[in-house]
Amino acid sequence: MNASQFAEESLELGRIVVCVGCGGVGKTTVAAALALEAARRHRKVAVITIDPARRLADALGVGQLGNEPQEIPRDQLTALGVPEDGGLFAMMLDMKRTFDDLVERFSEDPAARDNVLANPIYRHVSDALAGSVEYSAMEKVFQLCEQGRFDLVVVDTPPAQHALDFLDAPQRMVDFLESRIVQILIHPAMAAGRFGFKVFHRGARKVLQLLERISGLGFLEDVSEFLMAFEHMSEGFRDRAIQVRELLLGPEAAFVLVAGPARESALQAEQLHDRLEATGVPLSAVLINRIHRWPGDSGVPPLAADTPPAATDVAKLEEALANSEGPDFPAEAAAQAAIAAATGYAEQVRRDVRATESLQRRTERQGRYWGTIPELAEDVHDLAGLGHVADLIFERSAGG
Repeated sequence: MNASQFAEESLELGRIVVCVGCGGVGKTTVAAALALEAARRHRKVAVITIDPARRLADALGVGQLGNEPQEIPRDQLTALGVPEDGGLFAMMLDMKRTFDDLVERFSEDPAARDNVLANPIYRHVSDALAGSVEYSAMEKVFQLCEQGRFDLVVVDTPPAQHALDFLDAPQRMVDFLESRIVQILIHPAMAAGRFGFKVFHRGARKVLQLLERISGLGFLEDVSEFLMAFEHMSEGFRDRAIQVRELLLGPEAAFVLVAGPARESALQAEQLHDRLEATGVPLSAVLINRIHRWPGDSGVPPLAADTPPAATDVAKLEEALANSEGPDFPAEAAAQAAIAAATGYAEQVRRDVRATESLQRRTERQGRYWGTIPELAEDVHDLAGLGHVADLIFERSAGG
């Protein structure tokens, strides 16, 4: 697959692009650059980060991001080649608020909703309940896709050790709702209500009494109220979890694996690649960020640490420096330093090639897009920088 095919299949025809990868590889920047490129291709795009850091806001050059998509100013987009029918929005997930929205959606009536939202148990566990953090993240993605407001949603996920938790979260939510402990607790709670807990399963009652002593809360009564209200919502949560998973593993979703060129990063990317395949994830591309390239992108450089340049080459460089800078310039020392720097950089280029060649062969053999982004002179901190990264990903000269 080449750059043009990747752009067409993932950015022009898809509904979701999910960027996964290890921490520190520039995944947030790549996600924002892909979103900008899709906007350039006449699509209205929302880019969402699950990572609570401010990197996405910084990369887009905007202020604080919230739980609703914030539009990037039209004049800035126009300057970067985004047509009038394209658009770019950004948001950072507020996981608690999103889960509250789920409760509101699946409540029987306003009274049931208020009972859950005001319940001390819900307030304490809603951000840790059986994957609710990741589940609420995928729920937000699902909402954005279903609203019809956006043509494409680009997701920037947390680092690799948690990157696939959100993909597993819908099933984990289903498993939780169908688990034995929930069934043990819910049905006695339905019977007990606010009138006492003698009918509780003996083991469950002991657990809850212990929790009550530890927490200092009126735990048994709160648990009863919470579970009675939650019972009516469980089917809605279960059905929605299944829908979310089907969307993510469907033909309109594309996963992009972002990695760095260092050996450890490449190995971690290979391991994540294995997990993606085992999960049935539709991987579309592997992008190596901050890779070292020889000037002119001519492949393997001619210099090597164990093969010093010919004396005539050093002499020519020394002569050129002397002619350029004058007789007082330390041409010989400068020539030696330049050769040493070039040789060291050449070896770094070779290391990057060696570290990533296995991942590259695998990616190309499977017909996925293999893209590289060279190390830039400075960090990307604005839309213009993101536009440059997009140009590099899609092998296009700036402004071309």
